[in-house]
Amino acid sequence: MFDPDLWLRQQLWEQLWRGPGAVSAYWSIAVQLVCVGLSALGPTDLRGPNLWILSIIVLLGVLLILGDEIASCRNHRLGLLRFSAAKSRDRMAKLGIKSKQVDRFLNALWLNRELEFKFRKTRLQSVLLTVLALDLLSRIASRYGRCGKKVFEANQNPILSAMELFDCVPLPDADKMLIEPLRDWLKEPPVFDPEGWALPFFGRF
Repeated sequence: MFDPDLWLRQQLWEQLWRGPGAVSAYWSIAVQLVCVGLSALGPTDLRGPNLWILSIIVLLGVLLILGDEIASCRNHRLGLLRFSAAKSRDRMAKLGIKSKQVDRFLNALWLNRELEFKFRKTRLQSVLLTVLALDLLSRIASRYGRCGKKVFEANQNPILSAMELFDCVPLPDADKMLIEPLRDWLKEPPVFDPEGWALPFFGRF
């Protein structure tokens, strides 16, 4: 069984290192470092201002990363779940996987006012487990390359069923109904096993 709290911490670190604030900071610092290097070849009176500008850019980069952290942790880390679900859909798109259920679920994470209101009070465990399962399956499928689509489709039914249930029943009821099935799926999730997956699709050689 995957530990949701440990997974959330991993997602937070990934967000801090690869989120929009971090990417902006990396590019800005890299450009300014080039400017500092070039100024070292020119007049000495340009070195001081360039170093000051670099210091300011580094400070702004730190503030941007802290802004990402604050946004991710608000509302019981709903922002972090949005970030993770979006990354999962990107992996699916690279594999050529299209899913209306995933699209509706992701739209609900961003646009459903009721869901956001619930997360202000408490974390909906079923939503967390659904995003965790989607992240896990999309990561594993992406490791199979061209066969990843088949791997995803062979294991997607419990996750898609959970997403469909969110559309049919109130959120508190869905939370009660989905926690145990999702936990059961996460107890024995698919693992990266190229040889094992090749047998059902291509037969024994």
